[in-house]
Amino acid sequence: MDTSKMSRYDWVVVGGALVFFFALFLPWYRLALPQDVLDALAKGLHVNSADISGSSQNGWRYAAAVIAWLFTLLAAALVVVKGMRDLKFALPLPEGIVVMALGIVALVLVLLRLAFSPAQAFQRAGGVWVALLAAAAVALGGFLKNAETS
Repeated sequence: MDTSKMSRYDWVVVGGALVFFFALFLPWYRLALPQDVLDALAKGLHVNSADISGSSQNGWRYAAAVIAWLFTLLAAALVVVKGMRDLKFALPLPEGIVVMALGIVALVLVLLRLAFSPAQAFQRAGGVWVALLAAAAVALGGFLKNAETS
């Protein structure tokens, strides 16, 4: 494959998909209990200074996050396959619009994951924000690719 035929917007899409993949390993939600609850738990467990407040959940625990990553992966695969000039196939829509639509679907799924936290005791952590930026990069890459060709 000749990567010189890929535009910079193609690389934005591929980079966004890679960043999204790594964001799935980062903590998306972190357990944040008040200190009085932690003290009560420590007394109930007969342990001095029990600290479970560092518990976290990464993106792999949520179906919406994994599905969003699959959409970004599909967008990146489309860009890479279309970059191979040996393969000839036609899409019913321009490539930029398809990539942008896949990125927007991924972005909406991450926004839904942001809107509905798993429980009251959990706070959002960095991974969900990184995934949001990565999905936005995929959608933006598709938008700019479409603007480039028109």
